[in-house]
Amino acid sequence: MADAGERNNMEFWKAILGLLRRILIGPPLILLSILVGVVVYAMIPERYTADVSLVLATPVNGGTVSTDKAKQGLTNPFLSFNDALKTGASIVILSMNTQDVWTQLGAPKDGPTEITIDDGRTNPNVLDINGPYIYISVDSESPQQASAVLMAARERVATELFKWQKELGAPANTFITSTDIVPPSKPEADYSVNWQGAIGGAILCLGLGLSVAYGVVTRRAGSRPKPLQRPEPSAPVAVPMPTPVAAPAPAPVAQPREAQVNEPVERPELDEDSSATMEFPAYRGERLSPVPVPRKANQDDGEG
Repeated sequence: MADAGERNNMEFWKAILGLLRRILIGPPLILLSILVGVVVYAMIPERYTADVSLVLATPVNGGTVSTDKAKQGLTNPFLSFNDALKTGASIVILSMNTQDVWTQLGAPKDGPTEITIDDGRTNPNVLDINGPYIYISVDSESPQQASAVLMAARERVATELFKWQKELGAPANTFITSTDIVPPSKPEADYSVNWQGAIGGAILCLGLGLSVAYGVVTRRAGSRPKPLQRPEPSAPVAVPMPTPVAAPAPAPVAQPREAQVNEPVERPELDEDSSATMEFPAYRGERLSPVPVPRKANQDDGEG
């Protein structure tokens, strides 16, 4: 069964290659597929992408308010990155990943603009996502719309961060702040969707065309009358060879009596009343002498 399936598969692909090699099927179908791909590429609108990366940081005074001003010191924010900041970033990300917030930012559901807010895992430039990062990416058909939504989302992060700390009753001088690691980028055209649509449309057109051509050729081949098959010649029947028979010895040929020299010849006796008055010598196979023909002169003399 496996051999039969592989054989059928090979025959199918051989038939497809044979269709592509036909002048009236292969080249026109390829040109049509390329034309479809170009049309699809032109019909898909261009997409523009803009992004920004943020990080949460503690104030230089730290996260605790000391009543003893003499013991109060300053803290380096770079040395204050810990799991608490990552927890704060996660809270802000969760609060912003709702459809209501996206609609308020200018990215409604099923609209031309898409927004992504996470901890940097979708950003290929981020090597470690264990830090308190907030990554915002906006994809839109218009570069102006992409920039507007990106700036609105950036401001919304600061607003959400301030709101949550205020609701929790944190002292104002200990509020966590958001800082741009990478400033908002200018919208750049992204043609990956166009290429994907063009390649998909061309392959789909080529596949459908080959399927239709294969079906038509197969149907025509099935409707044709099958040629009569000549019967295969049967193997020759072995005929037994006849047994050779010895040829009979040749019979002795009787020689004429004239050739027998030693045998005496009997002569017939002649009657007196016989009309034959002369005896002729017996013929012994000797050559007769020519009879002289009378010359014309003698005939003329006799007449005179």
